[in-house]
Amino acid sequence: MKRILSAILVIIITFLLLPVGVNAEIANNGNVFSSGKYYTKNGFLYNISVETTPEEFLADEPDIVSLSTKSNYVATNDIAVDKKGNEYKIVVYGDMDCNGKINALDYLLLKRTVFKTYNPDGAIYEASKTADEPTSYDYTLIKRHFFRTYDLATSPHRTFSADGNGIKLAYIPLDNRPVNKERAEFLVASAGFELLIPEEEMYRTALDNMTPNSDGSTMGNRAGLLNWLESVEDECDYFVISLDQLISGGLVGSRYLSNTDLTFEMEVTDYLIDLAKRKHVVIFDTVMRLASTVNYQGYDSATYNALRAYGQVARRQLTGSQLTVDNIIAGYRYNANGAAISVNVSSDKLNRYHASRARKLNVVDYLLRNASQDIERIYIGVDDSSPQITIQTNEINYIKSIGGENLTLFAGADELGLMGIAAVATSVYGQANCNVIYFGEGKDQPADAYDTSTLANNVENHINSIGATMTSTDPNAMQVLVLTKTDYAEKYSKQLIETAINNIENGIPTCIIDASQTRTEVARRMFDYDLDVGMLLGYSNWNTVGNLVGISLSNAVARYVYLYRSSRVTEESNKAFLKTITFSLVKDISYKYKGISNLNDTSTFGPATIVARINASPIMSAKGKAISHGRVSVSNFRYPWNRTFEATFDISVA
Repeated sequence: MKRILSAILVIIITFLLLPVGVNAEIANNGNVFSSGKYYTKNGFLYNISVETTPEEFLADEPDIVSLSTKSNYVATNDIAVDKKGNEYKIVVYGDMDCNGKINALDYLLLKRTVFKTYNPDGAIYEASKTADEPTSYDYTLIKRHFFRTYDLATSPHRTFSADGNGIKLAYIPLDNRPVNKERAEFLVASAGFELLIPEEEMYRTALDNMTPNSDGSTMGNRAGLLNWLESVEDECDYFVISLDQLISGGLVGSRYLSNTDLTFEMEVTDYLIDLAKRKHVVIFDTVMRLASTVNYQGYDSATYNALRAYGQVARRQLTGSQLTVDNIIAGYRYNANGAAISVNVSSDKLNRYHASRARKLNVVDYLLRNASQDIERIYIGVDDSSPQITIQTNEINYIKSIGGENLTLFAGADELGLMGIAAVATSVYGQANCNVIYFGEGKDQPADAYDTSTLANNVENHINSIGATMTSTDPNAMQVLVLTKTDYAEKYSKQLIETAINNIENGIPTCIIDASQTRTEVARRMFDYDLDVGMLLGYSNWNTVGNLVGISLSNAVARYVYLYRSSRVTEESNKAFLKTITFSLVKDISYKYKGISNLNDTSTFGPATIVARINASPIMSAKGKAISHGRVSVSNFRYPWNRTFEATFDISVA
């Protein structure tokens, strides 16, 4: 008993004597000097504020007897020597050009480090990060310090683990479809964040067969959304914003609005540019699809088919100095040979179609030319994309030509909001390492008719753009199991599920992407074999391959970095994750095969069968650890857009 009491007393005394200037975890990972402000690890000396003079530093830290510096301030890569003769390289967080202060070059170098176009080492690399690896969170802090909206002196270097629980994320969705609303709500909470989102009517779309919003409108409230953003700015640091919603009232509205006076649009864009100087901002937008929207403002299927065929006609491709917004717009009406393209729609509808395209192109042009270096990530999805030359091709090439290193284009649109949320998760918690394994022979082929590259490029593009990286050496990496388009789906889906089962048994985090387009073989074996589906971090086969890749990876990466890098995992996040995986499995399996007309369906792919399997499975709660959970139930099946494609339902966790 005396030994136990003595041990407890030692622990208490040690805790009380721990210097208050440095977090306990840092103290455990390195050595703390007597001042309690600075610590060393692996030959580096940390926690020095920017613009600290040598005199201030030496007076502050009696353990340091000499300092070698070439600057007026203590700077990264300076050499400090302690009383025992040990030498340390100084690390000043954010000081990447080694002058002891923060300027524009520092956050430019930091951004390039995050995007892996610059690879510093030693003390300079250490100065780029607050966690295991540099993230967009770091260069945003540096940028905000430079613009005097944040003071690095209050927190010169953080601990090597993150607690993002309770961080507020403001989200303006593309529209109120379940892929943009329910899936996003579950994802945000599964990463430990608190979601700030406007009232649904502010971003709701109403087709011709639906009840309009209470103000009589059929699209989102653009001015109201801007006011909402301004109202939440002070309480929130992270923003994921649909440009289509904010300036056009949603995806459908962006295909319809055709105004040429862009005063409001530019005012909104100017606000976003200014916001990005102060906050973490992710913007997502679309290249307008080939056709209009059926059942909106009187557009019928005949108009849709005519305009889609019109948009598919190849235009003359512009290059070099000829690739301008004005030239692109001027070429809308003419084919590759310069002849006018005939189309069986009224001149009014055709003129509106051209004007809508021009409006969207002018707005994204203004955004990219003025803000591409300030906005953390910009995702642009090609709506109804095609590998062929179409009316979209010049628009895409122009966007590529002016976009910065933080711009990524995708052959898809409905996954982009979720990807923005996942990018916030990696900004807060650090990078995710992914080991991708393909099953089948379709890795180096286009995944579907919408894919403009190969499946492998599609997957890697999604991974890299949300702050994850490809690796085959990290034992803690998340395995991404991908079934490709194959003539042997039965064979390869069996191998994939056997791999997933082995991973789960060995605590390896796993997500599944079914890109085979058979859409039955993987799901069948998930239920024929003893797979604990709740242990999957992500799954999807919803809609196009671009969509399902983004959905599965966003869910999995956000949850992975939360489980593996957060200092604590909450019960609320576990409940949200259960809703995430339940929605993915029920919607993406039952919807595809059953139409989910009955949530109590107990057949092979019925919702009740899937929910029962989830309730019999544990979930991953930490690094490779499984825990049981409360019972999941589903109810209130409905079609909010009066389309089976947009079916949704409620999920509760006991």
